[in-house]
Amino acid sequence: MAKRDYSVLMSVYEKENPNYFKASIESMLTQTLPPEQIVIVKDGKLTKELNHIVDYYEKNNENLFTIVELEENEGLKACRNELVARMDTDDLSVENRCELQVNEFEKNKNLSILGSSIAEFEDSPDKIMSARVVPTKHQDIVNFSRRRNPFNHPTVMYKKSEVLKVGGYGDYRRNQDLDLFVRMLQNGCIAKNLE
Repeated sequence: MAKRDYSVLMSVYEKENPNYFKASIESMLTQTLPPEQIVIVKDGKLTKELNHIVDYYEKNNENLFTIVELEENEGLKACRNELVARMDTDDLSVENRCELQVNEFEKNKNLSILGSSIAEFEDSPDKIMSARVVPTKHQDIVNFSRRRNPFNHPTVMYKKSEVLKVGGYGDYRRNQDLDLFVRMLQNGCIAKNLE
């Protein structure tokens, strides 16, 4: 594996909109620094259409996709690379997102978790409705985490080893990402958000 390789981790469940799911995958396939692996966790039984999408991408991208039919932590363990980019199946990433993030990890070897602010849109990325801005500096992130989530989960790239060191995602149905991030910060992980 090359030094700049990273995995993408996505989780899909039966109520996901197939069009959003496809667009989300495409936004990862067209990154300026493409992923070495995309792990898709099937969160329960999927619709026929969603299964068809998973099968299509797996068959048409040799050795790129890893499909896991278990829990989220199993998905993380299936990632081949130390750097893992989280992605939601109803979100889009700007084309240079992962390249910018990998560059940051190369600049700061102590960095464990890196996210960014997001723009929220309806119907089309051209129709931005609002932004979710998060603090950028480590201490500001720690302080912010006492009130609410200091990261936008679908923007996060982290070191797999650091996530596993704190026990991975918890068993909560809600806020499991906040729980993980707080445990990482409490464990001394260095964090940053890009603007």
